[in-house]
Amino acid sequence: MTRRGRLVLAGVLVLVALAWLPLNKPVEGPKLLVLSETHAIVAADLLSVLLVVIAIVLVLKR
Repeated sequence: MTRRGRLVLAGVLVLVALAWLPLNKPVEGPKLLVLSETHAIVAADLLSVLLVVIAIVLVLKR
């Protein structure tokens, strides 16, 4: 895969990760870290974290 292709794929992964955050309400799962009374990091949020990590790896890969 070319560098440009990896950058495009990384961008798409980040966009999907951001889109997933408001859409994951029905499948949130348990709260992993409570940030405030109305905000928490839940199990479904980990998918977004994973997608961003994969995007970072794609960008940094030589």
